[in-house]
Amino acid sequence: METLGDKLKQLRRQLTQEELALILQVDRSTLASWEVNRREPDIATLLRLADHFKVSIDWLVGYQPAQSGAKTDSTFQEHPDNYQIKAEQTWQKIIATADRYGVAPDTVYQLLELNIKLAQSLKPANGQEQKPE
Repeated sequence: METLGDKLKQLRRQLTQEELALILQVDRSTLASWEVNRREPDIATLLRLADHFKVSIDWLVGYQPAQSGAKTDSTFQEHPDNYQIKAEQTWQKIIATADRYGVAPDTVYQLLELNIKLAQSLKPANGQEQKPE
């Protein structure tokens, strides 16, 4: 994996450490310590670096956001049976727990239906959730 120091060296290939240090308003020794990964710049300096070299801070620090729901959706489409099995297992656990407390399965189902209706009634017409005041 490419480090921040590696990326800084690559970006400043046309500049000396002294020149880039002047642009960033830091000491040359500070820049040198970033390039050998001994220290890291603060967020304000990362912003200046990203702006000067026209790159993102995410790229500079090697950050990659977690996968969105798209991966979950594709996994569901590829393996729908797995989700059906998990749903059935979950329902069985709910029923077993209710049974331990003397609650009939029909009562659990009715409570679930009421919760769904309540949630739907609280949802605005445009499909967005209401924020509590």
